[in-house]
Amino acid sequence: MKKFFSVLAISILIVCLFTAAAPLPNTTFTLVQGLPETMNVGETYTVIVQVESDQQFISAQALPSFQYPGKGVVAVQGGSRSGSGTSATLAITYLAKSSTERMENGVAPVHFVVGVRYVGGYVVVQDYTFYVAVP
Repeated sequence: MKKFFSVLAISILIVCLFTAAAPLPNTTFTLVQGLPETMNVGETYTVIVQVESDQQFISAQALPSFQYPGKGVVAVQGGSRSGSGTSATLAITYLAKSSTERMENGVAPVHFVVGVRYVGGYVVVQDYTFYVAVP
């Protein structure tokens, strides 16, 4: 019986050593271009984010989010996605659709979220918020 528990304990120790977690990836987000503080109705600007990683990721994605959907400043497309790799450039173009004078503080908060997914379900997220006035 003692021998059985000794073998079991050694087996568990060996399994733990071989299944040790891999180091977490080092992911860097660089805002290449953001939104200006003021846009005129009809103007478009593109938010660009560069993603760099020391380990290969499965995918990287950028999505817009709005406090006032369909008003003020809107995304021209629904998002930007990249496949696997260690580097990605993600971009979303925004359009100044209508005046923000009636919105809180006279600006449209525009939220931009970037996420990177790795093997094993690990996800790294970075978000950016821009406050844009449209006269």
